[in-house]
Amino acid sequence: MILDTIEDSFNCVNQVLVEFNIAPYEADYRTMHYPTFRKYLNDNNAGKKTQVYSRYIEVFANHPLDNTKAFDGMTDVLCKLQQLGVILAICSNRDEKVVKKLTKRFFKDIDFKYISGFRRGVPDKPDPFRLNQIIESEGAEKSEVIYFGDKDADIKVAENAGVDLVLVTYGQGSPEDYASTYPLRVIDKPEEIMELINEGIIHI
Repeated sequence: MILDTIEDSFNCVNQVLVEFNIAPYEADYRTMHYPTFRKYLNDNNAGKKTQVYSRYIEVFANHPLDNTKAFDGMTDVLCKLQQLGVILAICSNRDEKVVKKLTKRFFKDIDFKYISGFRRGVPDKPDPFRLNQIIESEGAEKSEVIYFGDKDADIKVAENAGVDLVLVTYGQGSPEDYASTYPLRVIDKPEEIMELINEGIIHI
């Protein structure tokens, strides 16, 4: 999780739900329980394999995203990692074209070597296919990889790929996710990434 898109994403979802005559999801986007939100979409035929989701991708791609921003401290941490020679990659469930557009807009000074997003016909997270593609393209050992994520799909994809995970609380995760025993650590802010390196929990 490097960008806070939650408010804009939530607003776009509700806009599309209304277009399809589905009641908007009533919740505070800052504290909502993501698994319950996802269940609401699936129960109303608005999940990822529906026309609703296709329309959402279109709406989000053309939205000004006035509320989207990098998480506090994230740009500085990415710069420090880049200076240390860390290979940076993005493996997102968001549409790949949108991910590349947002990365260029918000992180123009960061060189992400790999940017992988949702593409129709390509297995999506928690299937490890795209994550494994990045690892294999780099020729890296899985013991050298640290995956960062914020919710259950990220825990599952890291576990399925056999790589270490750091879970963050500044996204769309739930208490159930934070209670998982799989992550190396659960962190509350990007600056803690550097602390994990200094403590030797993350090796570079």
